[in-house]
Amino acid sequence: MTSLYSFCILSADMGKVAKNLVSITKAAKYLGVSVATLRRWHNEGTFKATFVSPGGHRYYALSDLGRKTKGIFRVAQEWVSAEKSYPPEHDFYCSTSDRFKTRYERMAHELDANPALQGIASLISSSVGEIGNNSFDHNLGNWPDLPGVFFAHDPGKRVVVLADRGVGVFATLHRIRPGLKTDEEALRVAFTEFITGRAPEHRGNGLKYVKDALAKSEADLTFQSGDAVLEIRKGKPGFLMKKADVPIRGSLAFIQY
Repeated sequence: MTSLYSFCILSADMGKVAKNLVSITKAAKYLGVSVATLRRWHNEGTFKATFVSPGGHRYYALSDLGRKTKGIFRVAQEWVSAEKSYPPEHDFYCSTSDRFKTRYERMAHELDANPALQGIASLISSSVGEIGNNSFDHNLGNWPDLPGVFFAHDPGKRVVVLADRGVGVFATLHRIRPGLKTDEEALRVAFTEFITGRAPEHRGNGLKYVKDALAKSEADLTFQSGDAVLEIRKGKPGFLMKKADVPIRGSLAFIQY
């Protein structure tokens, strides 16, 4: 009797969960990939199933499939540009610098262990560390709403995304460069001069180092703060500046290596 009762409870709970899940076959069709690819992603840890039944059947939440479809950059972009703050998913959210350091070191180890990235792994990881640390250093005690950094790394697509809802590059540099007038001017200074927004302190290497390091590693960078976007592209000298479609207060970085 007890076993039957437990089975009924378990079945009811699974029924509630199943309302928000789809089979691996439907998930593969949704993403436009094969079932074999989804199984491989799950085994590699690239994109794990939301729920695995006792019999080994894999199920996927529609919300997870939606995030996979639009990509981590879009998720970060929506978060950083939202009028009202909200915590990102736990897997992407580093509320403190210690949390960021732990996840950053894990990513750096993954890059170092990849033979295909020999010679550039340290350049990429140090650039990521510089951007993330800047978010905490330059917003210390000044976070407008939600503190912390959005940090995501997709080794399959070889992309890293970082974002923060801080005061932004212009407000940071304007304290020591009151002559700056626009977000574009501030970004240009940040990426061409070794400068700190916490003068006379010297913290890290600065965004100029990021520009130089990513250029050496032949990686692409898109960096937005305010209404200005800076782009560095593989094989192209210097950088391109343009107006953002959607202004943000903090910063948003997309690295593809």
